[in-house]
Amino acid sequence: MDSSDSCLENTPPSIKETAENVISNVNTSINVEDLEQLTQPEVVAHISYVLMAAGGIIFILSLIGYCGALRESRCLLGFYGFLLVVILILEVTAAGLAYVYKDRAESEVKSFLKDTIEDYYTTEKGNENGPTLVWNYLMTEMSCCGVDNYTDFYTSDTFKQSGRKVPVACCKMTSNATLLDRDCPKSPKIENSFMFTGCYNTVMDRIYEHMNLVIYVVIGIIIVELLSTFLAFCLCKSLEPYDK
Repeated sequence: MDSSDSCLENTPPSIKETAENVISNVNTSINVEDLEQLTQPEVVAHISYVLMAAGGIIFILSLIGYCGALRESRCLLGFYGFLLVVILILEVTAAGLAYVYKDRAESEVKSFLKDTIEDYYTTEKGNENGPTLVWNYLMTEMSCCGVDNYTDFYTSDTFKQSGRKVPVACCKMTSNATLLDRDCPKSPKIENSFMFTGCYNTVMDRIYEHMNLVIYVVIGIIIVELLSTFLAFCLCKSLEPYDK
């Protein structure tokens, strides 16, 4: 018996049942090959670049502040405080632009999401790529279909070749994670699917429902940044007017 079989046998029943339900909902068998596709360059390249850039900036910024405090260097501490002010200004500016141009921002986000469906979504069982797995999981968990509705999938050549009207993940399920109507993928209706419920509006509605929490988190981040800037300049001012 290999290690993977041993892990499955030792898995608690509740966790195992939950995993099986998710797999049944999207009508796909997630195996090692499916998970490996999540690491395909075309799926994670842009996210990796953003994370590496963010990590590099945070590391350099933290290093400057640490070295400035350790060496009691007014120059480094002043530069550290200046960078914090710049970052705070950029964040406020980005938030302001997002609010002013929110319609355009919404359009760009929707366009990007629809492109992932058009370029990557597939119904070929056993060869699901990263975007397909993500979309199936999102639609299953959020009870939605596509970006705006089910017609978003008609731009995908592989989906059109399947002969389905909606993905299986857009169909309503019973309590035991089976299709409420087995004809749903080829004959969807409001009664057996979420064909007219877009995922974009569904996700945004969830965010609005927890807007108070989002506001508190944003305020907390701003307070931490202001406090860090204030302490950096206070320490800088308290030091001797020369670098050690």
